[in-house]
Amino acid sequence: MNVRSQVLQAAPPPAVTAPDAAAVIADALAELPLDASRVLVLAPDDTRKVPVSQTFKAVWHALRGRAASVEVMIAQGTHASMPEAAKRQWVFGVDAYPSVPIHDHEWGRSDALVEIGSVPLAEQQARFGDYGELAPGLGFNRDMPVRINRRLLDCDRVILITRVQPHEGAGFAGGAKQIFPGVSGPEMINLLHTIGSLRGARAIQGVLDNPVRELIDDMTSKVPVPLTTIALVVDDATGTTRGVFVQPDGWREVTRAAAALSAEVNIRYTARRVSRAVAATPRLPDGSWMYPELWTGAKGVFRGDDTVADGGELVLYAPAVREISATHGRAIRQVGLHGWPYLLAHPEVWQPHGVSPLALTLGVLIKGDAPLVDGRETPRIDVRLATAIPPDECRALDVGYESPEEVAREIDEAPADTIHDDRLVMHNAGSILWRHRSPNGQS
Repeated sequence: MNVRSQVLQAAPPPAVTAPDAAAVIADALAELPLDASRVLVLAPDDTRKVPVSQTFKAVWHALRGRAASVEVMIAQGTHASMPEAAKRQWVFGVDAYPSVPIHDHEWGRSDALVEIGSVPLAEQQARFGDYGELAPGLGFNRDMPVRINRRLLDCDRVILITRVQPHEGAGFAGGAKQIFPGVSGPEMINLLHTIGSLRGARAIQGVLDNPVRELIDDMTSKVPVPLTTIALVVDDATGTTRGVFVQPDGWREVTRAAAALSAEVNIRYTARRVSRAVAATPRLPDGSWMYPELWTGAKGVFRGDDTVADGGELVLYAPAVREISATHGRAIRQVGLHGWPYLLAHPEVWQPHGVSPLALTLGVLIKGDAPLVDGRETPRIDVRLATAIPPDECRALDVGYESPEEVAREIDEAPADTIHDDRLVMHNAGSILWRHRSPNGQS
């Protein structure tokens, strides 16, 4: 196969138009030998702000008349499936593609997965780095199968539609992360989240070279199907696409190129830390809230907590969030929200109940830096929820509560994305990574 490996890109300021994006995609896909090929397009779910329908339309026109069939899968990892109508709107927009089915990734069904390799126990422990001795106690005590959705092996090429942006567990989202954990088995999802959460979101977000990304890339090299990667960089403040990067064959180079632009577009810095921050989560174009549950909405916490001074407070404003997690909610309610120091000191709280480290990572990310002081969990900052989760449930989870109505008034009255009176109200929280960086460049 003689396919160019270089990255084709369109990233003129201030935005990439839909025709420009379509031209770059068409140019890249023209290189591929797609005659009579079965193509599977992997797309993110709607917890990502990304123009999926516009991008799929460009892919479809580039494939029309060449590919034998085109199918779509939502690479949602362990997220709850989108309703059917919402899913079709998300992928197809106002257009109709009668011959194109949309599949969910059924990560919990063994018959939906196929093994393509394994990660030996010694390699898993090596990936943990300084935390290697903790691996057995966290359930990583045997060789691990590498499994992906079997539909990938039923096709001749997989096209990844991804958004590259800072991510709490992988440094940056996008690229091969669409496969691991997007369409992988639960054991790999568990391993990736555990390693990332042990490193800490403040340390790993916005850093492309990290052990989680290395593991993602290494596992993706085992996928026996050619990959084409489309990596988009979206400016959350304006909703515009700032970069379209396409790698006809592969994923590594395009991810690195897009991450460089994303670091400029999707990270904001404050010159000092504040005593109070409010993380206001975004709405979708139809007016609905982007994050339907705390599992995804908590991104507003750990993508903004670096702006808060020690002992300060951060309020997550996500008024539509009532559910903790459709997938992991029961386990989280059983254990509560805690950091790794507490969980490792009290394995009796979660191990006897079969709670996976994956379910524990929500609390780890929300609590952030939370050492034990005289045996008591002492988070660096006070996190409070202004959601539809009632006060008594917040207390049971061991997290603070504030009235969503009162916080909404505070958001309306305060200047957006600007430090004022020792307070920062962050809009589009969860999509943008906020970091503290002093004028002399120190974090």
